[in-house]
Amino acid sequence: MGRNGASTQDFERDLITRVAWLYYKGKLTQAEIGDKISLSRQKVQRLLEKARDLEVIRFTLKHPQANLLGIEEEMVRHFGLLDAIVVPGSSTDVEERGRSLAQAGAPYLERLLSERKRCVLGMGWGNTTAYFAEYFEAQREHGKITIVSLIGNLMTNVSMNPYISAERIAEKLDAPFYNIWAPAIAHSKQRAEVFRSEPWIEETINLAMSSDIMLVSIGEVSNRASLFKMGYLTNAELERLIEKGAVGDILGRFFDANGELVTDEIHDRVIGIPIGVLKEEKRTVIGVAGGASKIEAIRAAVKQNYVNVLVTDEWSATELLKVR
Repeated sequence: MGRNGASTQDFERDLITRVAWLYYKGKLTQAEIGDKISLSRQKVQRLLEKARDLEVIRFTLKHPQANLLGIEEEMVRHFGLLDAIVVPGSSTDVEERGRSLAQAGAPYLERLLSERKRCVLGMGWGNTTAYFAEYFEAQREHGKITIVSLIGNLMTNVSMNPYISAERIAEKLDAPFYNIWAPAIAHSKQRAEVFRSEPWIEETINLAMSSDIMLVSIGEVSNRASLFKMGYLTNAELERLIEKGAVGDILGRFFDANGELVTDEIHDRVIGIPIGVLKEEKRTVIGVAGGASKIEAIRAAVKQNYVNVLVTDEWSATELLKVR
């Protein structure tokens, strides 16, 4: 059995169900399914055979996740996403929801990486993405994958340092890891410029901007946000951002309900990649978030194409789809 009672068989059965749904209900060819979820055509064919053997399919799907797959397809169509992963339930417990999202998102990330000959994986941080390292179980890919942080990681509270999660994933992949040895948000614009001028930080940020796949959290603007808990933001700064209409952030960049960046000096102090890099078409940007307090932020992020793959929960997905 895996963590929290989940087993490898459970994850395989979910993948079998997903492939069967896309083939029989979505009317996709085996090749199209392979392209969509990063599997070879041969692997898709074997999974369809297993679906029949396990009686996952008859004329309808028996697996309870079938309804979620329909929601995922609707999310993709409605928001123009590359993909969506929706987990069942509507837990109000933040940790439980975060772990559920990571448990579903980690295997998806594993599959994406396994299909790449070479890849740079850029990692942001937040309450939810911190759990990814626990559920990430990919085989070692020596020399194939490079991991880099997308934003500064330094902080006084080592136990909360997101560097640890990215490092653990790098260890599991036997991959080199390049960290931005600086705070996410400096105390002043001048200090931020000093950090960014250091050659090793500049080189790491340039590497981060070349990431093929990015994993980011979508944050809310409140005292529950990671940036606030880690001491990067003060109460006064939060109030100012809220007054300016900020509803969420990605990588320390705050945006309004339309996904437009709010004008604030705090952006001059961020040490990390520009948010515009996320919108470049060649990238796969996985955004992870869920819960009532983040609905506005998630909607704004997908509207502005900051993320093109969304990992969320069933309740949040349903809420997002209510606004047409």
